[in-house]
Amino acid sequence: MRWILLFSFTALAFISQAENKQPSKTDTSFELQSDILNETRSITVYFPASYGVDTAKKYPVIYVLDGEINGALVAEVNRRMVISGGANEQLVVAIHSTDRIRDYAPTVNRDPRGPLGEGGGGDKFLQFLKTELMPAINVDYRTNTYNAIAGHSVAGLLVVHSFHAYPELFQAHLAFSPSVWWGARETSVAAQDYIMSDEVQPGFLYLNIGNEAGEMRDVYNQFEAAIRKNRPLDLSLLSESFNYDSHGLTFPAGLYNALRGMYQHQVSIAQEGKS
Repeated sequence: MRWILLFSFTALAFISQAENKQPSKTDTSFELQSDILNETRSITVYFPASYGVDTAKKYPVIYVLDGEINGALVAEVNRRMVISGGANEQLVVAIHSTDRIRDYAPTVNRDPRGPLGEGGGGDKFLQFLKTELMPAINVDYRTNTYNAIAGHSVAGLLVVHSFHAYPELFQAHLAFSPSVWWGARETSVAAQDYIMSDEVQPGFLYLNIGNEAGEMRDVYNQFEAAIRKNRPLDLSLLSESFNYDSHGLTFPAGLYNALRGMYQHQVSIAQEGKS
């Protein structure tokens, strides 16, 4: 009897996956010459299952920093969530990194305890996204107006910088263990000033932290508490701690909840549009 039940559950799972399996457009990679960055950047685009079937449908876009290591993970987790009705189909645009500190740190570090004199290219990189990459994606692929950005560690710091410095560029910001301790904490301070202003844009913000300790954790805790306390009601916030996971594991540890929270935000926007 136990084997019959096991076979039945296995068969049902197989049938369920087969019913949701559609022919999909092949994921693609290309090179984009950036005048702003003065270099060629590698980009990989991961397509949702229906992209090659429903030729009229337009999709949200998730821009993933450190895309060479995180892009496929985001795409596959989101694809699996779609099968179970837990996410929208989305284009995933993975931006391969070259010099992470230069591109993702918004300010130059003057603290001798860190990489002294490095960073400072965050605004230039966001201008690359705003004026070169995102327009190219919108021309070449079927996108709607919902854009998200995801990054881990110093890339998460850039996500936080984008959140306050370019608030209309993305509707969702996913920051995994963001390095808000960087430099003189300029990004953390600026984000807290922004959250207390009248300029905060509606959207979804995801934050997490792992088992980081000491000053790194103290700065993050103060930053997160200020965001949580002062955010307006139309800014959806999901914040969580993974106290038994290392800094390097907070991206995969939090990815499901981040995508789930973003999906709920997208659903709420759609419902508001119908009311």
